[in-house]
Amino acid sequence: MTFDDAELGDEPALPSLVKNVMDGLGTLVAGHVKLARTELEVSAKTFGRHLGLLAIAGAFALLGYAFGCVAGALALAGVIGAPLAFLAVGGAHVLGAGVVIGVLWRRTVPSPLGETMAELDHTVSLLSADARLARQALEAPAPSNGHAKERIAARGAS
Repeated sequence: MTFDDAELGDEPALPSLVKNVMDGLGTLVAGHVKLARTELEVSAKTFGRHLGLLAIAGAFALLGYAFGCVAGALALAGVIGAPLAFLAVGGAHVLGAGVVIGVLWRRTVPSPLGETMAELDHTVSLLSADARLARQALEAPAPSNGHAKERIAARGAS
């Protein structure tokens, strides 16, 4: 009669290990999905509030700005004439808008799921390392029956 590691009882059988790994992986993926959903909900609520307040403030600012531009153009109209005054005020605003658009274009926008993606990358790296170790363990030569018999003898002596 030959003895192998499964009969010794000190190591679980391979199907049991695979089942445990798959159960753990399923739980881990479900946790990541739940974290991402929660993070997106919080981000969406915050973004919605900020967008609403920005729209209201923007409407008031636009109205005040329009009155200010008209007043400035009318003040310049006495010096350079009305058509050139409105052209000068409009041209200055087009130039300013171009500068602001250029600055905004160069800015980087943070990822909406920054923390979740970092955690997912960390998990993938850990799973990859575990998979490499498992592959190496499976590719390693199996212990001969002599080693199993020696371990059984050592257990019987203790």
